[in-house]
Amino acid sequence: MKVPTFQKFGITKARISTVENRDKKISDILTHHLTIGIGLAFGLVLYIIYFAKVQPESFIQIVVQIFLFGSIGIICVGIPALLFKLAEMFYFKHIKTRTSDYYAIESYTADRENYDFWKLRMDFSFWNKLDGLSFEKEVMNLYLHLGYTENAELNNSDIENERVLCYSEKLYYFTFYTKITEFKESIEIDNLLERMQNAGCNELNIYSQKGFSKKINEYSKDNPVNLFDINGIIKVARTIKN
Repeated sequence: MKVPTFQKFGITKARISTVENRDKKISDILTHHLTIGIGLAFGLVLYIIYFAKVQPESFIQIVVQIFLFGSIGIICVGIPALLFKLAEMFYFKHIKTRTSDYYAIESYTADRENYDFWKLRMDFSFWNKLDGLSFEKEVMNLYLHLGYTENAELNNSDIENERVLCYSEKLYYFTFYTKITEFKESIEIDNLLERMQNAGCNELNIYSQKGFSKKINEYSKDNPVNLFDINGIIKVARTIKN
């Protein structure tokens, strides 16, 4: 998987910064500067007109005038705020999205996020730090990206960490070993093979975060068993093209 570059998408880092600053300025102008400026100016004009017609003669009238001014100010700021917010939404949805810069930056961002996503999953420490459930989900995600499909109806409902997946018309029995020690019980291989056969699967895949003992590696050679420690899982991840 190649690192996405700015040149591939016809953009530069400086251009991305320029576009982001431009969009921020447009947003600030539409939702802050114009809104507050027009609202205050309009409210002040109305207040002056109203003050000239009914000049306050007592303290109570002055207080009433202030409250009226506050109410008018809120209304005068609120209406432009709504209008300019709609204008901002229109800009980002219909104007910005039609520019060549937008398409280039969006494509680069998506490619970069995809690259970072898979690069992380090729790091040993990433897999080593996962809890059991997360480890199972991440491994399953790899195989789903490779085109495997889960046959949930063949899963044993009494066993949470075992799955049946199909690929190229073959069934694979997946089991996930997430204990703090390596997989070392050969009798467990026999039990898994029996459950694999009962599910009608062709091969058994065992995934262990802490690896496998030498005895298990030897014992599995004469059986339809594939052992995957973290290094083996990373090798699977590297076969994913997109």
